[in-house]
Amino acid sequence: MAKSDVYPAVNLVKINQKEFRAYAKWSAKNYAENLVDSGTEKCRLKALKDAKDEFKDVFPDGADSKDNYLYIVTNENNEKIGVIGYQKSPFEENAAFIIENVIKEEYRGKGYGKSAFVKLQEDAREKGFPKMVLNAFKHSPISYGMYQRNGFRVIEDYDGSVIMEKDL
Repeated sequence: MAKSDVYPAVNLVKINQKEFRAYAKWSAKNYAENLVDSGTEKCRLKALKDAKDEFKDVFPDGADSKDNYLYIVTNENNEKIGVIGYQKSPFEENAAFIIENVIKEEYRGKGYGKSAFVKLQEDAREKGFPKMVLNAFKHSPISYGMYQRNGFRVIEDYDGSVIMEKDL
């Protein structure tokens, strides 16, 4: 195995309600910014309202929401370095829909994201999902490219984003 194929060890730990509340604030704001940056939404206030509304739909019971698998990513030192997760797809039967995949900036580019993403796919496969689906914003070439390198293919193309899928 080449050095570039060796990634740091990570663990996925189910998010708790306290962690979820902090995550929810950040995530809705981040999603709203992506809606504006992608051109999907022009008004920042409307984007934030839409993001908060969508967040409430996806997570009606917070960390305990049914069919949601949201995890804190920890590194080898048990530091919390990101959040990653998926839900049973509301759009397609028997698919896991990625709802979050973010590593803190200071840990990016070191393989943690790749390790967490591989573990997430294994988790979905173990739970019986035959494929994963996600939405990727085109204005974010790093994540978009990472999904392509990991075997995801575009199945729908919108102005500011694409829907991608991969068989597990």
